Amino acid sequence: MKILLAYSSKTKNTKKVAEAIYEQIKDQAEVDLLDIKKQRKKLEKEYDFYILGAWTDKTNANKNMQRFIDQQQIHNKDVALFLTCGVPSDHYHADDSINNYIAFMEERNNRIHETFVCQGKVDPKVIIVFKILTWRDPNFIHKMTPDLADMVKESRSHPDIKDLSDAQDCFDNLLNYKITHATV
Repeated sequence: MKILLAYSSKTKNTKKVAEAIYEQIKDQAEVDLLDIKKQRKKLEKEYDFYILGAWTDKTNANKNMQRFIDQQQIHNKDVALFLTCGVPSDHYHADDSINNYIAFMEERNNRIHETFVCQGKVDPKVIIVFKILTWRDPNFIHKMTPDLADMVKESRSHPDIKDLSDAQDCFDNLLNYKITHATV
């Protein structure tokens, strides 16, 4: 089985998760690990399965990943998705984000086999923007409240060892199942 494990990372959160997944699955299949910012042209190789990781932007996979998916014509494919975001994985923002990523992929007729969401540290520039926009508009959706400040503080330690282990287990289990049942 040929697998493309491609990721888009801004603060190295998604890169850490992608590398952890790669280390876990590299001996189970032919796996290519790709940082999409280094990919400027159409991939020459065809893959049986795609694992696509992105950081969250506006409750979806970031625009670089979305553009990559369309430029590489990752349509009608078997895929698994993972996201990193600044909130805990059980937060409504994480749910909205992965659901929007799934919808984006399903609009391209992809078959989603697995998803994984992991908290990651928030880009400090985003916090500055949130503070400015909160000051300008007290009803700003990401108003800097004490709760949000606490989540941002908590996010600094993520992805942690448990997050990376959970990602490895998730994709290891998926591939073991797929190989055992030969559905790809």
